[in-house]
Amino acid sequence: MSRLIVLSNRVKMPDNNPMAGGLAVALHDMLIGNSGIWMGWNGDIVDTCDDSVDNEFNCDGQATATDADVQVANKNITYMTTALTSKQYQHFYCGFANNVLWLLLHEQAHLISQAPEDYAGYQAVNQLFAKQLKKIIQPDDVIWVHDYHFLSVAYYCRQLGLNNRIGLFLHIPFAPLTFWQKLDQSPELIKHLAHYDVFGTQTEQDKENCLAVFNHYLKDSYLNTRHLTDSMSKTDSMLKTNNMLKESTNNPAHIAQNFAKSNRSTGAQLELNLDLDAPHHIMIDAYPIGIDVDKIQQQVINSSSYLSSQYKRQMPEKTDIKTAVQQIIAVDRIDYSKGLLERFSAYRQFLQQYPAYQNQLKLIQIACPSRLDLPVYQQLYDDVRQTVHEVNQQFSPIGVQSDAFKIDDLEDCKLDTFGSTNNWQAITYSENVLSHGELMAAFWYSDIGWVNSLKDGMNLVAKEYIAAQNPDNPGVLLLSDYAGAAEQMQAAVIIDPHNPKSIVKGLKTALTMPLKERKSRYQTLLQGLWEYDLQAWQQDFLEDLYR
Repeated sequence: MSRLIVLSNRVKMPDNNPMAGGLAVALHDMLIGNSGIWMGWNGDIVDTCDDSVDNEFNCDGQATATDADVQVANKNITYMTTALTSKQYQHFYCGFANNVLWLLLHEQAHLISQAPEDYAGYQAVNQLFAKQLKKIIQPDDVIWVHDYHFLSVAYYCRQLGLNNRIGLFLHIPFAPLTFWQKLDQSPELIKHLAHYDVFGTQTEQDKENCLAVFNHYLKDSYLNTRHLTDSMSKTDSMLKTNNMLKESTNNPAHIAQNFAKSNRSTGAQLELNLDLDAPHHIMIDAYPIGIDVDKIQQQVINSSSYLSSQYKRQMPEKTDIKTAVQQIIAVDRIDYSKGLLERFSAYRQFLQQYPAYQNQLKLIQIACPSRLDLPVYQQLYDDVRQTVHEVNQQFSPIGVQSDAFKIDDLEDCKLDTFGSTNNWQAITYSENVLSHGELMAAFWYSDIGWVNSLKDGMNLVAKEYIAAQNPDNPGVLLLSDYAGAAEQMQAAVIIDPHNPKSIVKGLKTALTMPLKERKSRYQTLLQGLWEYDLQAWQQDFLEDLYR
């Protein structure tokens, strides 16, 4: 009986607690109502100095949340999680995964700092999860691994004799060759990566970077390269995959009913000599992750406690800054890749260049602190808070001191809470994690959604902002050209986050955009979200993995 086993660093357990991070949310939405196993770290750290201690995996097949809908939705998912020891956390998670790979793949190599034990710790945890997969694997199971934490898992699975299909989807960017060449461990990592059957990237550019890196490090292992075309008809492809899946009544993702591939470019299949029993084939392609548009729109409709009656009516066209307060929303983890400091700098320049917007424009920045165990992230966190304070002080009325660093609830995100110029401040800053429904309601209220990434795999905030808009009076997406979403969402106002003039110009364009143009851009963007949503992403990847 075929099962889908999903491996990711973090697992969204069946409860109602909000969780920061697009990956866990996307996987949770993908698995809802489906059958399979979700394996990963439970977030706990065991303080032990005994290196010989084996990680214990807890298996939870029952939903524990009190919400009946959540229980029903998760009843077919088995959660298999483990804690990390303090050394594993330090060397695998903090050390090599986040202090090396994350920075490398986001082209921030100058920030890399690794201890000698970090790479060994990374490999040990990859081997740990491969051994656990070996314990539970059945012959027809398919394994779907997610993100940069597990580049080497397939290699260790092959060493343990697993011949199952194993795919890896990279949720973050794949850096160009010049960055990989800065890392001593790259030759081994790329060889390990080649043991997957399917490797998926977010964008076409990431795919091209990957092929160039493979060609450089594996040129002596190449037997053949084939750029795939649609020589196999979509009908044949669908029938082949369906035949494999319908043998099991426990369909891993309800994907058999429609496996026709979406309209996107084709990938490349490499035939490699990896010293296995036979030549190994790996498929490399771009699979831009989507969102559940219908779910988001329902969340907005159902958020009656947050959408007061005065905002359910069509609001007037916002072109006169003297008569309408306008709201910008930005939602980010506090990370170097997100361009927070660049955002605040350009926003300060905008308010200086267009002083009429002072007291009439508000930036709500929801920022989630992360990786504060790493000194480089602690420094960024301090810089973000200090910069917010400085901007607010600069534009506060004379004699008014402001150090509001917290939004207690969504009420503070509403337009009517700062419509008065008496309590205006340039930036309202929050480190609270809102529930997904609350966040979508905040998007609905906001005139502009601002994604300022210096480098991002996709950035689902951009897509969620559009999905949450009021069709009669939609907001405008201000989108960095360096976010993966920009490859699909060219109808947004595209900006260069490295260039303050580009941001200022884009912000002015967004704030003064006529309703007709806002609607036109929104409809184009929404159509794209419907055409390649979360289900299409899942179907495309699993089709290639199964066949």
